[in-house]
This record gives sequence, structure tokens and C-alpha cells, in this order.
Amino acid sequence: MSLAEEYTEASEESRLERGLAYLQRNSRAYLLIAPAAVFLLAVVGYPIVETFRLSLYRSPADSTIETFVGLQHYAEIFDSDIFYRLLWQTGRWVVAGVVGKTILGLLIAIHLKGDIRGRKFFRTAFLIPWGIPYAISAVVFRWIEHPQFGYLNAILLKLGLIEQGIGILGNPSLAWLGVVVADIWIGTPFMAIIFLAGLQSIPQELYEAAAIDGAEKWHQFRYITLPQLKSVILIATLLSTIWTFVSFDVIWTMTGGGPISSTATLVIHIYQVGLQNGNLGRGAAYSVIGFLFLLVFAVIYLRIYTRGGDEL
Repeated sequence: MSLAEEYTEASEESRLERGLAYLQRNSRAYLLIAPAAVFLLAVVGYPIVETFRLSLYRSPADSTIETFVGLQHYAEIFDSDIFYRLLWQTGRWVVAGVVGKTILGLLIAIHLKGDIRGRKFFRTAFLIPWGIPYAISAVVFRWIEHPQFGYLNAILLKLGLIEQGIGILGNPSLAWLGVVVADIWIGTPFMAIIFLAGLQSIPQELYEAAAIDGAEKWHQFRYITLPQLKSVILIATLLSTIWTFVSFDVIWTMTGGGPISSTATLVIHIYQVGLQNGNLGRGAAYSVIGFLFLLVFAVIYLRIYTRGGDEL
């Protein structure tokens, strides 16, 4: 045996010994987290694996016979115009919703942090939309935007901005906007509470020192508030993006994905293909693609977040 081979073997034995020693030292910790790990594998890992397996088969919902088709579903999806239209509609829905909730939530949080009369009341009141089930809020907004009986059209008519009621949810060009407004109203309180908690952790001395130096409110916001809130904003927008991407209740209750599929997102289409049309294999393939989109987005987002040395 050559000297290099002896050195390599000794090095591998040393690594193995270090690994065994590490496992021995942390055996109790692994034992304690084992039940949680098994539970996660059962409720998270198994559905993911089963969905991917199902996407490789032609599986009619009214039959137990499955036919292996390999990657045929994926090839058909990437070759269809519907998929790219769904990507555009899903991207538009997510970007508009998350940006709207972030901006409004930040404005509300800054306002609630100030010394205003009835601050406790307003903090509680802003939580109400988030506490109402999404489906009920969606029904309320469907009536608010009703062309004949809705408050929105009544106000616009009163102000003289329109001459007759507009059927927002029946118009393919306006329906997505009407649904996004409802989603922003529902999701803004969560963002406001998260941002408010972040604002209250910023030392007041920073603002007092900036005020002594003559910094205006805008400069205090730009150079103190935003940098100090960076971690909170990134985590809140990441969660909001995932929740908005997989959101189903609001769109389905208000429009059912219509009119002419103008408000259908990837999640709505998965439900229609997989459960309504009974094509479980094609629906599973759409689900896997959506999962991979979210996974790639989360990895890129977290890499940007940790680039400056921050930790979760």
C-alpha cells in the first residue's frame, strides 16, 4: 500500500470516528426530535412523494386502474398555451396582492405606532378582517362589488364617476382586480401586526439622535426604519407570497375562476382539472410544477436574505 493510500485510509477512519462520536454526543437530541420527524414525513413527505408518483400515471377519478405514462403530462402541460396564461395570471395575482398588502400593512403599522387617540381600539379593529373566514369575506366583497346592489357602485354613482353600475366580477378585464382588492383587505392586518411588532423593537434613541441631527421624517424612515425592518419585511413577504400563491377560497368564492377563466390561477386550475374533470394524473403534474416554483422561489429568496450574514 502506497503512502498516499495509507493517508487516505487513515483520514477516512478519522472522519468515521468523528462522525460516530458526534452521533453519540447528540443521540439524546436525535431521539427527542425523532417523533416530530416521523410525523412530518408522514403528513408532509408522503403526500409530496405520492403526488409526484400520481403525476406519472393516467388516473381517472372514476376508476382504480392506473396507466403509466411517464412524463407525458409534463410534456403536454409545457406545450399548452393554457399553462403560460395561468403563469401570467398567477404572477399578476401574487405580485399585486403581496405588494398591496405590504405597502398598506407598513403604512398602518407606522400609523398605529404613533401616539394616536384610541390606539388600542384601532389595533384590535385592524385584526377583525384577518379573523373572519376567507370565504365569508369573499362573499361580502362579492356583494360590495355587485353591479346593482353593491356599495362600490353606489358610491361611484353618487360621486358622478360612472353613469351606470359596473359588473366588475363579470368583466374579464376587471374581475382579477376586484378579487385582488378583497385579498388585500383580508391579508393586510397580518402584515400590519408583523410590521408593528418590528417597529416596536427599533430603539427610540435612533430616532431621537436623527431628530437632533436635523433628519426629516422621510430620511428617518429611509435610513432607520427600513434597514431595521429588513428582516421582518423579508420574512413577512415570503410568507405572504406563499399564502397568496396557494390561495383558493377568495377566488373560488367570488368568481369560480371566471369569467372566461380570467381569474383562474394555477391552484384553481389544479382543482378544476384534478377534481372537477377527474384527471388526477394531470392535476398532480400541475401540483408538482407549482410546488417546484414555490421551492425555487423560497430558496432564492432565502439566499438573498442571508447574503448579508443574517440568520433565521
